[in-house]
Amino acid sequence: MAKRLLLFLFLLYGLGACKYSRYVPDGDYLLWENKLDLVDGGRASALAEGVIRQKPNDNLIFNNVRPGLGLYSWGNGEEGSFWSRLGTKPVIFDINSQKTSRTNLRSFYFNRGYFQAEVISKVKYNEKRKRATVTYDVKRGPRYRISKIEYDINESLQEIDLKKAKNSLIKIGQYYDLSRLDAERLRIRDIYRNNGYYNFSESYISYDADTNNSNGEHLVALKLSIKGIPKRVGDSIIYKNPTQYRMRNIHIVPDYNFQFGSKAKDTLLHRNYYIAYDDLAYKPRYLTDAIHLYPGSLYRQRLVDESYQHLASYNAFNVNEIIFKPVETSEGTFLDAEVRLVPRDKRTYLSEVEVTNTSGNYGIRGSIGIINRNLFGGGEALSFNITSGLEYQPTVANNENLSRTFELGAELRVDIPRFLLPFNTEGLLPKRMLPRSSLSIYASRIARIEFDRETFGGRLSYQWNESTKKNHKVDLLSISFSNLFSIDTNFINQLDPIQSLAFNSEFISSTSYSFTYSGQESVSQRSYHFFNSNVEIGGSLQSLLTRSVGEVNENQVSRLFGVPIYQFGRLEMDYRYYFHPSPEQLYIFRLSGGMIRPFGLSAISIGDQVLRLPPFSRFFFLGGTNDLRAWPAYRAGGGTAQVSNYSGANNSSFAIGTLKLLTNLEYRFPIYSSLKGALFVDAGNIWLTGGLETEESRFEFQNLGRDLYIGSGLGLRLDLDFFVIRLDTGLRLRDPGYLASGDEWVILSKPVFPNLTYNVALGYPF
Repeated sequence: MAKRLLLFLFLLYGLGACKYSRYVPDGDYLLWENKLDLVDGGRASALAEGVIRQKPNDNLIFNNVRPGLGLYSWGNGEEGSFWSRLGTKPVIFDINSQKTSRTNLRSFYFNRGYFQAEVISKVKYNEKRKRATVTYDVKRGPRYRISKIEYDINESLQEIDLKKAKNSLIKIGQYYDLSRLDAERLRIRDIYRNNGYYNFSESYISYDADTNNSNGEHLVALKLSIKGIPKRVGDSIIYKNPTQYRMRNIHIVPDYNFQFGSKAKDTLLHRNYYIAYDDLAYKPRYLTDAIHLYPGSLYRQRLVDESYQHLASYNAFNVNEIIFKPVETSEGTFLDAEVRLVPRDKRTYLSEVEVTNTSGNYGIRGSIGIINRNLFGGGEALSFNITSGLEYQPTVANNENLSRTFELGAELRVDIPRFLLPFNTEGLLPKRMLPRSSLSIYASRIARIEFDRETFGGRLSYQWNESTKKNHKVDLLSISFSNLFSIDTNFINQLDPIQSLAFNSEFISSTSYSFTYSGQESVSQRSYHFFNSNVEIGGSLQSLLTRSVGEVNENQVSRLFGVPIYQFGRLEMDYRYYFHPSPEQLYIFRLSGGMIRPFGLSAISIGDQVLRLPPFSRFFFLGGTNDLRAWPAYRAGGGTAQVSNYSGANNSSFAIGTLKLLTNLEYRFPIYSSLKGALFVDAGNIWLTGGLETEESRFEFQNLGRDLYIGSGLGLRLDLDFFVIRLDTGLRLRDPGYLASGDEWVILSKPVFPNLTYNVALGYPF
C-alpha cells in the first residue's frame, strides 16, 4: 500500500514539475486561471463560472497538477505525436474571449433579475512562466421581484384559462428569472399541445418586462402574450390562429421499410386502429395496446410520449416513429397518424465477462444467454441465461484462509407485455400503466470448502406504472428450495445455533409488494426525492399444507417434506434525497432500514427455549459495496457484539439481524475528464429482536447513538456514460463492538492501513 502511495505521489510530482508553457508561442500566454469575484458579497455559482467563454486546461484537484497539459508537454509539440494525442493542447489566452465572457456574465446576472449588473475584467500576466490569470469583478446590484402578472391571450385560445392553471411556475413576489420564464413557456406550450393544438410552439408565447410602471423600487411587471402564429405581411406582423386537431385514422405498420416506405398488402381493423402488413407476425392487441392516441379524440402530446414509452418497453423494435399528417375535411380539421415500426431480430445471443473484487479478493464471472422474441405472437420474450463464477474468498471461519468459491446458475424467463391472467385483460387497465408480467424458474449451485449447496425456485410477477414517477410490483408467488449437499463438521461446530441456520435446507414461499417513487424528471433537475419500499409475507401457502401433511420433530420444528418451513413478515424501506449544487456536483442523503418478524409455524427449540425464526436468507446484514462500505459483508453489526477483528488473527464471527438502520451521506464531484470522485460517510447497525436477542444484540432506542458503526472513505468512479467502474476505499472510524474496552473509536485505537476495505463494483451504490 505504501509503495502504491509513493508511486502515485511521484507521478503527481512529475506532472506538477512539467514546464506547461513549453509550447506556448512567444508573445502569447497560457490561460492559467479564471477568477470570478462578486464585489457586493457572496460566492459565484458554478453556473455563472460556466458562461465564461475560455476555460484553462483541467487540473487534478491541485491547481498546479494538470495531467493533460503535462502529458502534452512531454511530447514534441506536434499534433500527430503520441504525447500530443494522449494529452491536451495548452489553452492560449484570447482577449476577445475575455470580452465575450464579460458580456456573457452580465447577461447571466441580468437574466436572473440583476438588471443593473456590471462586469469588469482584468488580466495579470506572469512573464516568466508565460501565464495569464483573468479576474472578473461582478457588481450585481439590486435584484428585481415580480410585482404583477398580466395575460394577453388570442381570443381563439382563451378557452384554456391559464390564469387559473395549476402548477404555474411564475408567481407574484418571486425574483425575476429568465430560466423560470422559459420553463413556464414550455409548460404553457404543453398545455395547448395536450388540448389538440398539434403544432403549437413556445415561440407563440412572449413576455414583456416593465420596470417603469411598477409600484415600488426594484419591482418588475410582467405581461405574458399568446397571440398565435406570427406572419409578416408587408411591414406589419399579423397572427394566425392555431388549429385544434382531432385524431382521425391511425395506421400501424409493424414491418415498416424506411428504404421503400409503406407498401403493405393487407389491412385489418382492430378496435378502430388500422394495421397494415404483409405477413402479420404479431397479435393485433400487442400493437394497439402500445398506441395511446384514440381515433376521434383530441390530439394530446402526452399520449404521443406515452406511446413512445410503451413501444420502447416492448424491446421488440429497433425503430419506432409516429408521423402525423393534417387533413382538411368538410367536418373539420383532423390528423392522420402512421406508426412506423422496424422489428428487431427474432433471436439475440448475449455474452458477458467481468472481473469481480470482494473486499480485495478477486474472481471472474461470466454469462451466456439467448433471447427469443415474440414467442407466441403477443410480444412475449423468452430468455435463457447461464452464469458461472470463480472467486477466492476467506473461509467463513478463518479470514486468513482463502478458499475457492465456484458458482453455477441458470434462469429461464418469459416476459409478457400484459397481465398474465385466466381471462381477457384487454382494456382492464389504462394503457399508460404499462401492465406487464414475468414468469421465471431458476437453479444455482455454490461450492466452497465449508459447504456445497444448490437452490432452485420460481416466481410469477406483475408490474405496472401508476404514473411516470410511481411504479408498483407484485410477486404473486415466489418459491425457492435450498438443499445442502455437504458441510464441514468442524466449521459448523464453530457457529452459534442462529448462525448455523444459514447452512440448513430451506423451503420458502412468499408474496411481496414493492412500491417505487422517483422524483427525477430530467438530468438537469436541481433536486429530487427517491423512495422504495417492499413488504413480503412468507409461509402462508406452506402453513396450509403443513397442517394437513406436515410434521413436528422433537425440536419443535415444523417440517414439510422433511424441510423446515417459515412464516414471516418482512418490511424494507429506502429513502434518498439528491441535490445538485451544480451540474457536476451531487450530494446524496440516504436513510434505509428494515424489520422482519417470524410468526406461526416458524419455531425451533434451542436449549429450553422455543424461538420463532425467519429463514436465514431473509435476515439483514451489514457491510459490502453498497452498504457500510468500510466493512466487508457480514463483518459488522449485532448491536455491541464484537464481530470485526483488527489484529489480522483468525476471525470466525459474522453478524445477522432482524432489525436494520443505515444512513449514508455522499458527495460526488468531478476530478478530471471522465474520472469522478466521491467522499462518503456511512453509519448504522443491525440488531436481533423477537426473543433472539442477547444483552449485546438488543435494540433500545435510547442507545441508538451508542450502537452506531461509523465508516468514511474516498471513492473513484470512471464514468463512461454507458457504465461506471467504481472503486471505494472505506476507512473504519467507530466500531461499537469495542465499546466495553473504551476503544470504539477504532480510527484512534486500531491500525488504519491494514484495515482499509476496498470495494470494486460496476455502477453507483445508490
